[in-house]
Amino acid sequence: MKKKRPPFGIPREITLLGGQDVWPYTFIAEDSSGGCGKVAMPSDAAVEDVQAAVCALLADLTRSLHGVDIDVAWSSQTSESWVGRIRQVPVA
Repeated sequence: MKKKRPPFGIPREITLLGGQDVWPYTFIAEDSSGGCGKVAMPSDAAVEDVQAAVCALLADLTRSLHGVDIDVAWSSQTSESWVGRIRQVPVA
């Protein structure tokens, strides 16, 4: 049986936007694929909490699909958007 190809490659960058009760994000993978989603959190949630939620979702998917652990270093683009640079980390 042929192994099914994952729907996206290993993520390399995330863009997170501020929102009203949902925080949209997009990501780009190493193979130029990508995806998007939303995290349901209040608009007054701490940015760090939203970033941690997005990171946890993407890390779980990446581990499941590729067997790789990732870490994200966030920086602010504007007052309502943030970019996360993703790096692979050794599996613990």
